Amino acid sequence: MNPSTALRTGVRLLRARSASVLPVYLLASGLYGVARAPLVIAGVAAVWLLAARGRLEPFVELLRDGGGGAVEAGELPPGLGDAVAGLLTPGSVLLVGGGVLAAAALAVVASAVGSAAAIGGLAGLLRGDDGVHAAVSGARRRWRSFVGVRLLLVAAIAAAVAPLAGLVVVLGGTVVGGGVGPAAAAGVLVAVVGGLVTAVLVSIVLVLFAFADQAVVVDDAGAVAAVGRSLRLPLRRPVAVLAYVAVAVGAVVGSAAVGSVAAAAGAPRVAALVGTVLVTPILDGFKTSLYAERPYRPAPDGGSPPLGARLRSAFGGGLRATAEFVRAHPITNAASLACVAAGGAAGWTATASFDLDLPVGSDVGNVFGTLPLGTFSNLAANNWLVSVDLAYSGLAAGIPAVVSLGFNGLVIGAVGGAFDPVAFAALVAPHGIVEVPALVIGGAAGLRLGGVAVGALRGRYDDGDVAAAIRRTYRILLGLVPLFVVAAFVEAFLTPAIASAVLSG
Repeated sequence: MNPSTALRTGVRLLRARSASVLPVYLLASGLYGVARAPLVIAGVAAVWLLAARGRLEPFVELLRDGGGGAVEAGELPPGLGDAVAGLLTPGSVLLVGGGVLAAAALAVVASAVGSAAAIGGLAGLLRGDDGVHAAVSGARRRWRSFVGVRLLLVAAIAAAVAPLAGLVVVLGGTVVGGGVGPAAAAGVLVAVVGGLVTAVLVSIVLVLFAFADQAVVVDDAGAVAAVGRSLRLPLRRPVAVLAYVAVAVGAVVGSAAVGSVAAAAGAPRVAALVGTVLVTPILDGFKTSLYAERPYRPAPDGGSPPLGARLRSAFGGGLRATAEFVRAHPITNAASLACVAAGGAAGWTATASFDLDLPVGSDVGNVFGTLPLGTFSNLAANNWLVSVDLAYSGLAAGIPAVVSLGFNGLVIGAVGGAFDPVAFAALVAPHGIVEVPALVIGGAAGLRLGGVAVGALRGRYDDGDVAAAIRRTYRILLGLVPLFVVAAFVEAFLTPAIASAVLSG
């Protein structure tokens, strides 16, 4: 198959079947919220444990004293080292360490499920099937094989890195024992060369494993067999592999350029959004079409409507779907709001009891600059991606959605308890009246999706029902886009001016 045809297929799949591709890729992105849940739980539990044992008092005292009094530039506040040492108790270390391990394990599973759904959905579209339904069926059947592929990849990378790690240990011992000299300089040179060789080996491993996911889905192979087929692909189809490497390198360079521009403009989350909804789907579509040697053949329906009409239909329909969801599921939305409120009450109680009363800067009117377009874009993208996590991580029985809602409320409440109530209201209320309800709706969508997932595990729903729920969630998320755009505009352009007027009045 001509690689250019495969690349066009990747673009056409996203352009012509975005309603089937984007829900799955947003699902794959949101599933990482499952991995963050144990980190949040462990962190909150560790802070509670430290507070219960009086270990947070040194930090509180430092904050009350304005960072330990006036210190010269470049110096740490007095007492900071002792305060940090007081936090490293066996209980807190055990909690945080356990949370990190649990998060790492869940991240592997989330990656496997998300990739199984994404590649399965693309392969289904190439066959002419419904993409979201194929994604759900593929994830259910093949996620274990995807876990196996990832474990084999980690093992291969570890084998490539191990010689360099051993070399660094040996050279480190030589430098420590012999001091600075010709031997140490030669050791550094050897380490640099070894690092370059290791980087090349790791790159080769990544290329050799590049099509293992596609082999699992297209060939219906297990993990070991899929890796074997991917390893043999450069010998059987060298042109295809070279074309993939060229396109992948171009995607990495392009993504880095977009990320640099976005970061310079103060909107790094825009780069993450572009990667999720544009770069990754096209690259996966290209790889899947290239491996399967199957182009996308659109239905003879006379072509798709113009882009403007499609966007109006998508976001207009999304707003209607969001309003209908709020009307049809008041209890679910109330439960989502209760999670935020409970977290907010806990955070407010915790920080208000310390009687911090932290000062608010006097120049809040210019906090985002004179033309904060980058901040506006970053806030809108970030808040929408947070809602994506809330909604689609809820697939895990709704638990990650509950944790994230409670944590967001905890942060809001903790900030409110640490500052003057009037200042807090002036800084949060103008945009919060739109932003917080939108996040609550996203969390409620996650709780609803979690209920569907539990029903599927109990046999009450089939793959088609789960696919329909994923599509409904996607339409709700589209409806939240205008709300987050409005909230971001208010926060970036109006909130600083309102807060400045209130606080100076």
